[in-house]
Amino acid sequence: MAHHLTRVVFFASLCGCSGSITPPVAHAPSTYQVGLTTRGLTTADEVSGGPCTVSSDGFVWYALPSGAVAPLDFTTAKCSNSATIDAGAYPQLPAWSRSTGGTQAIFVATSLQEAYSPQGMQDIERIAEGAGVPVTWMIGNGSYLTRGNGGDYYNQIHAANGDDVELEDNQSLYSDAQELLPWYAPAVSVEGAGHERNIAGATARGNAGFWGITWNSHGTDSTSDEGAPWGAFCSDPTSYKRPSPSGDCALISFEWTARDLTRAYLSNTNAQGYSAEAAFSTDPDDILKRAGFDEGNAVAYVRSLVDAYAAAGVTQPLVVVSQQESAEEASFGSDDDPVLAALYAQAVGDGMKPMTLREALVAAKAFAAQPRAIAFPFIGGGIATQYNGVPFTPGTIDFHDDLAGMTFLAGHTMPSRISTYADDPVSTFNRTLAETLPNDATYPQLLGVTAAGGALSFSFQAPAAIHIGVALWTNPARLMLAGANVVPAGGAGVVITFDLPAGYSTQKVSCGGCTSTTFSYST
Repeated sequence: MAHHLTRVVFFASLCGCSGSITPPVAHAPSTYQVGLTTRGLTTADEVSGGPCTVSSDGFVWYALPSGAVAPLDFTTAKCSNSATIDAGAYPQLPAWSRSTGGTQAIFVATSLQEAYSPQGMQDIERIAEGAGVPVTWMIGNGSYLTRGNGGDYYNQIHAANGDDVELEDNQSLYSDAQELLPWYAPAVSVEGAGHERNIAGATARGNAGFWGITWNSHGTDSTSDEGAPWGAFCSDPTSYKRPSPSGDCALISFEWTARDLTRAYLSNTNAQGYSAEAAFSTDPDDILKRAGFDEGNAVAYVRSLVDAYAAAGVTQPLVVVSQQESAEEASFGSDDDPVLAALYAQAVGDGMKPMTLREALVAAKAFAAQPRAIAFPFIGGGIATQYNGVPFTPGTIDFHDDLAGMTFLAGHTMPSRISTYADDPVSTFNRTLAETLPNDATYPQLLGVTAAGGALSFSFQAPAAIHIGVALWTNPARLMLAGANVVPAGGAGVVITFDLPAGYSTQKVSCGGCTSTTFSYST
């Protein structure tokens, strides 16, 4: 007879090519003895006994292996024999987040140059040249373009390392660059934080893209971009935070710096006045000064972060931007240098293609309009992330197409948030995109899931018509799913989208490998 358990979560093994990460301060282990006790904890990382299946909704179930499992949130467990579920150990990276080669990811190293620091610039260049990575210098200070200073140096490193220059929205910068740099032409406008992005002005100057979206930001540097897609996407010129509804790619948006998509979304830390989503990123200063890492653990963390993007890039092309400001490099270089060097080296070692923003702009036009799903693990270290009382979190899948953006917690079929892009006809820098959350009256309810006749059927009740997705946290290669609405998230899972009408509906998707609604959980 099956034993039942209420509200639990699981976590997987974290060990990439970057080495181990020191766990946070030890915490008292929380143990579930299925069939003997029930407790309200939602995170765990180890199973013994069983075997067990778990579910977050009672409709879709996941069979768990004994031992370490990837971070997972669920409400009910069924075990054929007594089992122990333990949250006392520290999670390791799942296999689906570790690169094994063949990535399609593009790596772009950038440096924002607002405060003037030739030394910081030269330090970044030294590290980048050593890794064979060209740098895009994003200039907002005219001191970098004076004759005898920046102009001569840019010409030198452009010839030696393929470096490039992009400019902030300032006509004098464009005039100086065109005079001093014979190879310069506008491509990607530098549209930073704390002010409205001048998209019309950028395109009028000949730019076909812009840099500066801060993924998931709800207030960092007075900028709120929560709800905008991750990575590079085809932006709507009339509402730049959302994808182009026409699907054309006349304007590409690039993010400020790539984030740890799980900890940026789920972290409740607020280090040194920065919003939580900024602390865990590919900027060495964020990691060291805001996320609470020491140097050794920061190196391991950033290698695992880059490796996770490389793994996601095996099944889909994507762009990973890393930003290190010249002035901050000058101030913190002795701390930052090992982290920056590890970041560049990991990107190259994983097989990412190093490009400038200008080159990535051309490459992204081929794929940035496509629906994309990315699974991201929990990567430990730094300030402990609290999730339902446990200092680690479930993994996530972030999805977007040209109609909506969604985030899914590991183990959940339904998204934890939906940004319907038609609800935001005009973007502004200090306003997040509108979201629909599970406790909102307009959020649709999942009523049932069945598998029969080579298809999966999902039954919904929707208060209003809505574009929504469901996630399955199992390796999609085993399912034989078919349809334009099926978007794999690497080996971690898959997102399936539906256009629900108002009221009750049943939605089907072809699934040749689906014999039941119990799946092997991805590890």
